[in-house]
Amino acid sequence: MPERVTIAPQRLGGVVETIPFADRLALIPDLFGQLDTAIAQAGFFYVGPQTALYRVTGDQMEVRVGVALDRALPGFEMFEAPGSDALLHTHRGGFDQLPQIYQTLDAAVTEQGLQRGTWAREVYRQVARDATLNVIDIYMDVL
Repeated sequence: MPERVTIAPQRLGGVVETIPFADRLALIPDLFGQLDTAIAQAGFFYVGPQTALYRVTGDQMEVRVGVALDRALPGFEMFEAPGSDALLHTHRGGFDQLPQIYQTLDAAVTEQGLQRGTWAREVYRQVARDATLNVIDIYMDVL
């Protein structure tokens, strides 16, 4: 059962793009590639977990992928990850299971008498070649 949590606002730097919703699965990996390039070009050894925020409007999806930064740096677009109440599901496993997790979160929103908020977000705490080692916190903003 997803847990209700409060997310603090966070300043991130990374990539912000609006993409066709229908093409999201093909395009989102490229956005993470752009973030990885910016991280490498900035000379970071470690910057903390990558975070993705997703907002769907009609047939478009705004995608923000970034890492916590305390100041603007070349190659990074700065943005706020707004604070909110959210339902949290911690996932251990492959990315192919994410659609089912979003269905579970949607059902929990309805069951708890809540309304879906603006953003869905994913915090990638561990990502490995062996997908069984992945740990991803998946949040759905609620009202």
